[in-house]
Amino acid sequence: MSEQVLAGKTCLVTGGGGGLGKAIATHFLEAGANVVICDVNDERLQQTSAELSSKGPLKAIKTDITNTKEAESLFETLIGEFGKIDVLVNNAGIMDHFDPIGDMDMELWDRVMAINLTAPALLSKLAVRNMLAQPKPDGRIINIVSVAGKAGWASGAAYTASKHGLVGLTKSIAAFYGNKGIKCNALMMGGMETNIADAFSAGMHMEGFEKMTAVLKAIQAPFVDVNEVAGFCVNMTYGKGAGQINGATIAIDNGWTSVVG
Repeated sequence: MSEQVLAGKTCLVTGGGGGLGKAIATHFLEAGANVVICDVNDERLQQTSAELSSKGPLKAIKTDITNTKEAESLFETLIGEFGKIDVLVNNAGIMDHFDPIGDMDMELWDRVMAINLTAPALLSKLAVRNMLAQPKPDGRIINIVSVAGKAGWASGAAYTASKHGLVGLTKSIAAFYGNKGIKCNALMMGGMETNIADAFSAGMHMEGFEKMTAVLKAIQAPFVDVNEVAGFCVNMTYGKGAGQINGATIAIDNGWTSVVG
């Protein structure tokens, strides 16, 4: 995609303080978009803001996206600053500890669902309402899912269910709003070196973890390059042909799901 092709477009990236979210924000800025990043980790958010602010119009807003009032405030600030939202990238997410359902801590289940599924639903609701209010709606929603949105071995019960749910949400948004100027697609990630692994510091269910690593050893697929994903994410918005893609779940996984899914 050529430089500045997204000039005048406003993009919100959740979980933008690091990892894939930071990379996506970087690529959107380089394409000329106004970019809003939110994250619950204020220190990480401010570091990223300082690093990226020279690249273009950027606003960093500390937000707990599981809190309805904070999510609504995020949109009020975004719209007050830039007038509208054109692109929502639901990137923020947390892992479980590879727990199968028989060993699942239901408090962890609730937290994973809140961040990985309920928050994207809320943010999509707010984004859709603003997109539809534009004279000629032309919005994009991109949901970052995972091979766990297709397979059952890639994580524990909570993360797997949340990502399957996010695929379903993607299809629902696409079906209801595709003919109204809003396109919604999901990107199914393979393994990446991002800060989502922070969750593992609290310990993990070894049987579930070993099941995942055994499959990965058999597949022998390399990790996915975060910057390549970020560039593709930008192209999925207003690049050539992007307007024809709606309701798709596109695997960016170095072939993980072609081997086992």
